[in-house]
Amino acid sequence: MFRSHFVSMAVFAGIVSILLACLKQETRRGIIRYAVKNFLFMTGGVILAGWFIHFF
Repeated sequence: MFRSHFVSMAVFAGIVSILLACLKQETRRGIIRYAVKNFLFMTGGVILAGWFIHFF
């Protein structure tokens, strides 16, 4: 579907973050904050893991 693996990962992370936030939080502000935080952790973790794997 997407030509870039990073775009595919970002779309997946966004969808998962929104779904998890809707299940875990009750207020709109809580959902948005949790989704954004979770999305940043997911994408940051993948970037760090990819950078680390690059050396091996």
